[in-house]
Amino acid sequence: MVRSNTCVRAAWLGLVFAIPFLTSSPAAAEIKNIVVASASEIGPFRGKGYREVHATMEGVAPGGAYSVPVVLAFPKAAADHNGFAVVDVINTSTIGKEQFVLGGRPLPLARSHMSEDFLFGKGNAYVAVMWDKKAVEVFGNGMIATPADGYTVLRDAATLARDPASHLPADAGTAPPSGKIIAYGYSQTASLLRGWYFDHRNTEGGTPVFDGALVAGAGAWCIDLATSGWKPCPGVLADGGKVIVLLPETDVEWGGYLERGDHPDYRVIEIAGVSHIPASAADFRTHGMPEQNPVGFEPVFRAALVNLQDWLNGRAPPRSIAIELSDAALRYFDDTPVRSAARDADGNAKGGVRLPHMPTVLDGGTTAGAPLGQYTGFAWNYQKSNRYFTISGTFTPFPNDKLRALYPTHDAYVSAVSLAAKDLVAKRHILQEDADAYVENAAKSDIGQ
Repeated sequence: MVRSNTCVRAAWLGLVFAIPFLTSSPAAAEIKNIVVASASEIGPFRGKGYREVHATMEGVAPGGAYSVPVVLAFPKAAADHNGFAVVDVINTSTIGKEQFVLGGRPLPLARSHMSEDFLFGKGNAYVAVMWDKKAVEVFGNGMIATPADGYTVLRDAATLARDPASHLPADAGTAPPSGKIIAYGYSQTASLLRGWYFDHRNTEGGTPVFDGALVAGAGAWCIDLATSGWKPCPGVLADGGKVIVLLPETDVEWGGYLERGDHPDYRVIEIAGVSHIPASAADFRTHGMPEQNPVGFEPVFRAALVNLQDWLNGRAPPRSIAIELSDAALRYFDDTPVRSAARDADGNAKGGVRLPHMPTVLDGGTTAGAPLGQYTGFAWNYQKSNRYFTISGTFTPFPNDKLRALYPTHDAYVSAVSLAAKDLVAKRHILQEDADAYVENAAKSDIGQ
């Protein structure tokens, strides 16, 4: 089975991983050398200046020498650093895939999903690393002896993130150390991280490599680099540190419900009415799929990063939350069974995190949320023609008369959005800045006017 789904934003950054860098053959274990190709100032981000370094990381893995592209970003002022580093496990799943109509390239998805303004504005250090033997061979920008050596690359990337100054030359800038390292993977690379934890690679050296991880959109599948294959890996990931699993509706239905589990160091957050590739992440609406689900998961992902960092600092995160599943007959996609979400009268999923575009009942019984139509995780009409379109979901707008009945005035619509956003902040599923953006966008709309 091939689960090579992903999203595209910040395409310019992805292209840097297709540029050949200088390499040399290391002769010792662990990180042997960092060869810097460029170092420049970026930002500011919320008043914080940042330094970005494009380089090659060279080292030795069990299979032999490796040299891989790596990008670092870090605050110029030590006082602006929050003590965390995010290791962005580069997604390579669209390379060579014509079906991905926006073009295949290596994708630093933590940077695009979180946004530079948020990720760097909050003071995070950042390392994006290429781990995929096939990808470096396609682009000719490095070497990895065997696929399983990607595990060593990930381990060394965490080492680099924890103490970059020990490896970078002085003219690259003074990079602060990070006390806690968080891995981020989405879709293909979420399955890579699930395999990392499932096979207990995080603690095989004694001390956890990653203190925490955001594992998003894996659908209960693991990648095993040792066999270059996929395998089901349901249940809890518990191998040192903390893990938050994030699942758009598509992935919950597509086997992700099997990731549910009870453990003190594990949470599963399922997001209703959002697809695996929403238009906010890769917009196909002018590329042959006008009905693509437009609603993004990014606010939930940003909040999850904050919740994970707070968790590592001692504050418990929100409890796991699940989408309701139906007893409808199974469908199949990529030879994998799809279990449909239970749906309300309008066809929207029940349960899960309910962003302001979904109807919800607040704890006091008040109705909130402002759906404008039906939102799904799968676009089944494309199943035989374009797998990426299929997992981009659909949006089917309500008729005008129904919209007028739901929102007789503009204020009624804005109020429904505002109530939902306020509740989401209280439950720590989104941040206040994203709640404000939801309300601002509602106020600018013409709904109810």
